[in-house]
Amino acid sequence: MSPLSTSLQSPMMYIVEHGIGSILVFEYMYFLLQVNPDEKNVEKHFKIAVKEYQTSGVQAKVIALIAVAFQEHGENVEVLCPILVNIAKENQMSKKLLGQDGIALV
Repeated sequence: MSPLSTSLQSPMMYIVEHGIGSILVFEYMYFLLQVNPDEKNVEKHFKIAVKEYQTSGVQAKVIALIAVAFQEHGENVEVLCPILVNIAKENQMSKKLLGQDGIALV
């Protein structure tokens, strides 16, 4: 399985990329399991979520946004934290499964 982070730069950036990628994958997997309650194969849903993260453009977008944040603010945690939380919120893959009103589309 490919990594959720592609950064070879700072260790902090690598951890942030991997952390946000993991959050997005697990959040998406949770919603996949909710909309398919009869399907209990967690490993299958995990693989689907990772593949979707890597192939849908979300990973590339998240990594690019993280790179910009680090370029503009260095490793200033106080400034980066709200920016990184916003990157995660704006790139939730579960939004594909939920309509505007929070009702499952699948």
